[in-house]
Amino acid sequence: MGASGGASLSFGLLLLLIGPQQAWAFGPDGPLVEEFWDNMRRYALYTLTVSTGALYTVFQPIVQLLKNPVTAILILLIVVGSGFLVSQILSAMVGISDFSYKYGY
Repeated sequence: MGASGGASLSFGLLLLLIGPQQAWAFGPDGPLVEEFWDNMRRYALYTLTVSTGALYTVFQPIVQLLKNPVTAILILLIVVGSGFLVSQILSAMVGISDFSYKYGY
C-alpha cells in the first residue's frame, strides 16, 4: 500500500471514529464546504487585486514617459521592435519561415 492508500485509509478510519454527526461536515452541504468556497472566493479576489496592482505599478511610469514626445517615440519603437522580434522567433520555431538550415557536416 502506497502513501496515497495509507492516507485514504487513515482518513476513512478518522471518519469512522468521529461519528456520523460530525462526518456530515465533509458532505456536499456541510460547513467545511461553505468555508472552502469562501476561501476560494477570497483567493480569487486576492489574485485579482495583486495582479492589477502589479500591472498598475509597471504601467504607471510608462504612462508618465508617454507624456514626453521623445520618450513616447522611443517606447513605441521598443514595443514595435519587441513584437517584431517575438514574431520572428515564433515563426522560426514553428517552422513557417523560409529560413533553411545548412549544416556544415
